[in-house]
Amino acid sequence: MKSTATKTDKKRGPQEGKGNSELAAPERNEGCRNIFVDELKEIYFAEKALIISIPIMIKKAATKELVDSLKTHYEFTKEHIKRLEAIFSSIGESEIVSKYEAMYGLIKPLK
Repeated sequence: MKSTATKTDKKRGPQEGKGNSELAAPERNEGCRNIFVDELKEIYFAEKALIISIPIMIKKAATKELVDSLKTHYEFTKEHIKRLEAIFSSIGESEIVSKYEAMYGLIKPLK
């Protein structure tokens, strides 16, 4: 019984628009970079929101242990912000403020 599959032309190279085109690589890289930068911006905004909210939580803390833990967390958060700013600087991003809506919801009840 003969196969119904068609023979392929071995002289042809990769077809444009089939996912293996060289033109797709820069677009894909740019898209990945945009996703990476957007995620970093969200993390940065969350850390900045913590810098505002942690002192409020410290004032309202009921125990010394909680106050001490929050103060430690506050110091770590400041270091995270410095690291994120260094990353943004290293990749040439100057616009680093991004709103992360979930953090607004977390901070709002504290005020």
